[in-house]
Amino acid sequence: MKYLIWILIYAFSVLVPLSAQELYGKASLGNSFVQVSGNFFLKSQGELYLQTALLELTGNFTGDSGSKIYLTVNPDTQGFMDISAAARGSSEIIPDISGDWDGLRTNLIKAGKNCSETSAFQMAEDFAGLGYESAGNFLFWYIEKIQPASCLPLIVQLAGHTLLVNNNSATNGGYRFVYYRWYRDGRLLKEDSHEDNGGSYYTGGEELDERAEYTVEMTDSEGKRHVSCPYRFVRSDSPIHVSVYPNPVSRNTQAYIQVGTSDVLLMENASFEIYDFMGRFIRKMNIGHQTLAPLDLPAKPGIYMLKFRAKDCQKNIKVIVE
Repeated sequence: MKYLIWILIYAFSVLVPLSAQELYGKASLGNSFVQVSGNFFLKSQGELYLQTALLELTGNFTGDSGSKIYLTVNPDTQGFMDISAAARGSSEIIPDISGDWDGLRTNLIKAGKNCSETSAFQMAEDFAGLGYESAGNFLFWYIEKIQPASCLPLIVQLAGHTLLVNNNSATNGGYRFVYYRWYRDGRLLKEDSHEDNGGSYYTGGEELDERAEYTVEMTDSEGKRHVSCPYRFVRSDSPIHVSVYPNPVSRNTQAYIQVGTSDVLLMENASFEIYDFMGRFIRKMNIGHQTLAPLDLPAKPGIYMLKFRAKDCQKNIKVIVE
């Protein structure tokens, strides 16, 4: 198997001794399982593609600044690097995130804890959610979708083509945002200032994805950063569309009510009420102009009815707690 990796690297015009693999150019391992005996050096500007491959190193890994490792984050198959000894350096991880990824933690690299540097792998700037954890005699570097402790429900949907951040301080809690970074499933879409008349909105048209989560990192006039609550695009010809996600929802799991509208004035005095399957009232919540709000469902499994009311609009939604 060591001879196989020698042929692979030589095919990419990289001539190295077997005892110490050094990669200066680009190498892809396809979807293979490859074992390398000894140490591996990923030099500056070197690129290692492990989208669906498992690379097992018996020695140390060292990645120079400027080196890149490409890995797939997919629920079915993914790339992974298993390092028996230590990991050092500062290689940049660039994940190819599948649209089917559920956001749960996915391990990307494992290395021996002794002598490894926790900063050996860093996430590309276009992504968020890379972390590391010590477990037994190993360090694991992983990615998971960040769920902010506090988020602002400020994304508004305009018709069927545009998402907009509410920058009206009279209705958004007093904030005045000056810069925006838009993300889809954790990957940067665009960034711009408010003055350039483009930062506060994202017009995706047919590219807006109903399966994706859109978030915005906003900087206010005082330089403080804030994160919007995740928003799911809704295709609808109705002036107001109301949905609950996830639905069904596991008990003690946070659910959200999401409202898509082309006119935020229709959200004046918006509220919803929760009833059990027998029609007994449980609670009411006023959401005003919020287009995304947490839904405090009962912990008891069952079927519940959500009655949403806004200006000239009333909708009933069945919610299942499992």
